[in-house]
Amino acid sequence: MTIKETELEELRESEARSRIVVETVADAIITIDEASVIRFVNPAAARVFGYPAEEMVGAHLTMLMPEYLRHLHEAGMARYVETGHKHIPWEGVELPGLHKSGREVPLEVSFGEFSLGDKRYFTGIARDITERKRAARRLAAQYEVTRTLAESASFAEAGPRILRTVCEGLGWEKGALWSVERGEGSVLRHVAEWHAPTLEIEGTEVLGGRLTFEMSEGLLGKVWETGEPVWVEDMMTSSYPRAAAAGRAGLHGGFAFPILLHGEVLGVFEFFNREVRPPDAALLAMMASIGSQTGQVIERQRAEDERARLSEEIIRVQDEQLAELSTPLIPLTDQIVVMPLVGTVDSKRAQRMTEALLSGLSETRPPIAIIDITGVSFVDAHVANTLVRMAQAARLLGTHVVLTGIRGGVARSLVGLGIELGGLTMRKTLQDGIACSLEFLRVRATKL
Repeated sequence: MTIKETELEELRESEARSRIVVETVADAIITIDEASVIRFVNPAAARVFGYPAEEMVGAHLTMLMPEYLRHLHEAGMARYVETGHKHIPWEGVELPGLHKSGREVPLEVSFGEFSLGDKRYFTGIARDITERKRAARRLAAQYEVTRTLAESASFAEAGPRILRTVCEGLGWEKGALWSVERGEGSVLRHVAEWHAPTLEIEGTEVLGGRLTFEMSEGLLGKVWETGEPVWVEDMMTSSYPRAAAAGRAGLHGGFAFPILLHGEVLGVFEFFNREVRPPDAALLAMMASIGSQTGQVIERQRAEDERARLSEEIIRVQDEQLAELSTPLIPLTDQIVVMPLVGTVDSKRAQRMTEALLSGLSETRPPIAIIDITGVSFVDAHVANTLVRMAQAARLLGTHVVLTGIRGGVARSLVGLGIELGGLTMRKTLQDGIACSLEFLRVRATKL
């Protein structure tokens, strides 16, 4: 084989390798001439843009662009051919393409130029970054939902914000929140709603006007019954009760997912869109996580509500005791009494406690009174000054006051407030206070 034959063989092999790469690569490759007429497309271009190759070759490149970009491309191309000045970067620039269906396709595009004879050609390599964009939007939406749950004072406040965040962040046009209302004849009841301003819904914002659903009834009832998310590609082809209402609103794609806590369904989120959308497993997985997070927030709120209820009950009972008992002191011995304080101390309670203490001390005249604040939820300047006044008043009656229940945080608060606690003996626990009181009595007895 001659040198020329060898070079030709190598050239054919190189062309074959290049052809294989062009035909198998996942990115769309498109070549145009100076007039932006498409001269070549690879198979991936058909997958990215939805047109068969024969419809693209010979057509103008602007067929693959949204309307609002076409005049910009034509002006920029004419300027480059004339002056060599690029109006956009040619390496890794993000631009929207137009699919045959009419939807926009986010692309990452790089351009190159070559000449054959006296003709100039331009080749673009376009990568469909739809999934990358979706992943970024999902991550941003999940972050915003997590932040909303953390910042909101209650789930009632967080719910509408979550609906708006998911709709605006992920391109859904309508969202609703439903809560399980338990009892005789349990139902799933409508709680909150959000929809894009461009979505016109006749009569009522609630799709179909239904405010409650029973278990297994419709899309919502199915999610409630199974505890699993449900995706609907097109409501119009489904048998769900609100399919007709969805059609009147122009809604097609939809999905719903449960709010779960330890396997129990507490509520359901649902979202709709005017597009027919195929199932998105990654989106459903993210929403399942959001459903679990929401369930934990509801559990935390329930626990906080229960603690608040118990605290209010304790305060109510103590207030009743302070109001009704003439001697609200617990005698430990003939010489030591204890007054335990629980809950929040406001002005009214402070006055009652002072009156009750002095009334009890006036009758029994014990040498020592222990005031235990272990159960006081918060110590501020008002509470500290109340304790000082109580100790000073008790001292006038001949009773020495020992203050117990001084936790680390309370001690730091008292120091930070600069409260003068002279005349008060303080101990960390009630047990320490009792031991201190007994020692005080022993020392006093030895002096008599």
